[in-house]
Amino acid sequence: MELKQLSVVSLGGIVGSLARWVASLLIVDPGFPWATLTVNYLGAVLLTVIVIYTRHHENPQWWWRPALGTGFCGGFTTYSAFAVTLDHDLNAHNYHGLIAYVLASLIGTFILVFATNEFLDKRWAKK
Repeated sequence: MELKQLSVVSLGGIVGSLARWVASLLIVDPGFPWATLTVNYLGAVLLTVIVIYTRHHENPQWWWRPALGTGFCGGFTTYSAFAVTLDHDLNAHNYHGLIAYVLASLIGTFILVFATNEFLDKRWAKK
């Protein structure tokens, strides 16, 4: 089972990293890290969906959480880019941009995870 899990996590990570790269090509960052914020929002919502789905459905496929949660979301989202952006804004004395980005990341992610949880938890609990 360990080799299977390693394989699906690796494959998910490859696909997630490629999706992250494509997002960085498609989403222009004119002074604000929109691509990073977008993929982190999407990754948080997807991970919430995966966790709630496995909570409410008996016998989900064994590979869902390792492939999609750890692999895809791990490769897709990017805490390192978040940290680099904060470092850049600090060194450039761009405190307004830094505060806006931190608040958008934290509050936005919280709202999206909360809303996704509320919406799906109630729907899937009825089944």
